Amino acid sequence: MSRYLTFLLSILLVQASAQTTNYKFRIRYSNYSALASSPFLINGQQLTTDPQGIISLSIPNQITFANIGSVNPKVYTIDYPMEGRANLPKNNSEFVDIYVSKPGPDPVKLAVREIARVSASSDARLVKKLQEESRRGYDSIVRLLSTKEKIDDKALSKGRMEFLPLISSALNQYLNEARDANDAFLALKNSLDNTGAFKQFGDAIYSYNDIFELMNGNKSTYEQAINTYWNSKELSLKFSNLLDFSIEEIHKPYLLEINYAFIDRFYQYSEEPNKSRKRELGKALADDIASHSASLSRRLNILGERVASFNTLLNNNVAVQN
Repeated sequence: MSRYLTFLLSILLVQASAQTTNYKFRIRYSNYSALASSPFLINGQQLTTDPQGIISLSIPNQITFANIGSVNPKVYTIDYPMEGRANLPKNNSEFVDIYVSKPGPDPVKLAVREIARVSASSDARLVKKLQEESRRGYDSIVRLLSTKEKIDDKALSKGRMEFLPLISSALNQYLNEARDANDAFLALKNSLDNTGAFKQFGDAIYSYNDIFELMNGNKSTYEQAINTYWNSKELSLKFSNLLDFSIEEIHKPYLLEINYAFIDRFYQYSEEPNKSRKRELGKALADDIASHSASLSRRLNILGERVASFNTLLNNNVAVQN
């Protein structure tokens, strides 16, 4: 009986896998011209385009996307879809468009990739300095808490003077970089074809990432410093809540969301060959950029007020007793 069920199950699996749909993949340059008689990999199969640049392939119905690759990346590279992963249309009469180019400097592609460019700006040097000072400050806390002698007011005052400018600078720098990133993002609204605007945005995002990682990575150090040198668990908790607000209300839903909600759309816009369709994509992008940026601006205004309030509390050099 069990062998019969196993055999029946195998028949059903074979039948299921045999149900396929035929799709047509259209390989083209960004100027809309077809790439004829050229080999490409689709879901691991090497196939050659016809004179119109089309490849037909039957794909099991359970599969919802196709991986597209160049047989020789030195000859052709896949520009779109990103990562070479194409979603299969519900209507198989529609073409799956694949855009390729010959390796070499492509201004549009370089503009989009500027978002991931490493920045060697003065902002990066400032973050490095803050990181080094935070590390030294942490070591001083460890030494202070490890001593068997009573911690006197002089040691506490010295610690406050060490960490006051450090924590205030880090908070202010985070706020400034978040605002700069938002300004650069909003500037793309009217500059979707401007390589310089994408470069500026890439620089701003990278500078923002640097200070965010510093703040997030040193959260426990700053909390411990406030708890120790200001002798205030309450003030330490306020700082913790301030960082939580930055992460949950600004970083995750807005700045991090740009990667998920806009980057692919920038690339889609840059590669769209049809002028009418490109205008539609540009209008939708501009509207969504403006909306996203406005919401982020409101959150940043709230953060600015909270940072100013916290820095005022921190500037009080009198240790708060719990």
